[in-house]
Amino acid sequence: MISSSSLKGKTQEILKPVAVSLNSVGVSPNLLTVLGFLFSLASGFLVAFGELQKGALLFALSGLCDTLDGIVARVCGKKSKFGAFLDSFLDRYSDFFPLAGICYLGHALNSEILFVSSLFSILGSFATSYARARAEALGVECKVGFFERPERFFTLLIALLSGYLALVVAVLAVLTNFTALQRLVCAKEELD
Repeated sequence: MISSSSLKGKTQEILKPVAVSLNSVGVSPNLLTVLGFLFSLASGFLVAFGELQKGALLFALSGLCDTLDGIVARVCGKKSKFGAFLDSFLDRYSDFFPLAGICYLGHALNSEILFVSSLFSILGSFATSYARARAEALGVECKVGFFERPERFFTLLIALLSGYLALVVAVLAVLTNFTALQRLVCAKEELD
């Protein structure tokens, strides 16, 4: 979930004792992945009904689980191909639910900007992830982009906590789609 390799390494070192403790009581990486998904799902429902602070708390817990699942897998020797697939698969759902909650809230508040921005944020998030996966399936590493998943996560968390929901989600909509286009350009350069 952390994009910068040095930040990722520091985060892993800080959370390594937590990962070892979780592993020692039988918490698997896949369980953390599923818990992260469930926190994200619940976050989306809370946000949809205007409970932004509570939704932000569950969204933060979802992000913590998403970070810890990989650390437990690496540190405790529990990496698996299915675990990697499950993580990527449920990440798409975890990306969707909070933004869908914002979309519903925008509709309920009759806020066209919030409604449309959340839809374009979903589109940009999915297009960014898909572009990387499809490029990798064609043999090209395409990790470029200004706004990868960690940046999207923290921006959405700020949106939920700041009181500037419509503005921050509009920025998210623009930057997620910009990143998808960056990956399109990367793929074209590598595949032509």
